[in-house]
Amino acid sequence: MPGAPATRPDPEVSSVTDRPADDAVPSARLLVAYVSEDDELDHVRDAAVAIGRRGGSRVILYDRDSASAFSDPMPNRWASQAEGAQFGDPLSDQELVKLGREPFARKVAAAREAGVDAWGWLASDHGTDAMVSYARDHGADLILLPADLEDPGLGERLKGETVDKAVEEVEETPTTLAVVLVAPDGSTELAAGRL
Repeated sequence: MPGAPATRPDPEVSSVTDRPADDAVPSARLLVAYVSEDDELDHVRDAAVAIGRRGGSRVILYDRDSASAFSDPMPNRWASQAEGAQFGDPLSDQELVKLGREPFARKVAAAREAGVDAWGWLASDHGTDAMVSYARDHGADLILLPADLEDPGLGERLKGETVDKAVEEVEETPTTLAVVLVAPDGSTELAAGRL
């Protein structure tokens, strides 16, 4: 139709690389984000990538799905000789592939491709308190959790995957660690600590 503006198809947008950063959360030196191997918590991963890109932060994607009551996701002392020495802490995407965690490795690789110093870690214990301990031990100053853990279901409560557990652990020891909740729409809210 003459005179009508030409319409173009919507460009493909990668939620990792093209999502706007939430300016309410300042950059961090090191942040740990609570993610999953599936797409369920991609909004938390996307927020971590946006903050990491904006501030040049190191980002550790903490895989909550790897925790199991029956096995450790990392080689143990009974594994073949020196197998444990092959892996760092945190883990690169290549190390995650060697450990058989390809879906999770792809998330770490995508964050790196987006320009972030991204790494991964496999949770060996259930619960957000275990993640806070990991973050504290590594000198993190920011933790990202999904906001829906404020009102967890029975399964999350039984596994200790709650905001309350994380906040309790942060407040137990004086620290500069902040806990930020990420809603599915990408908005953020401070749950504990100072930004």
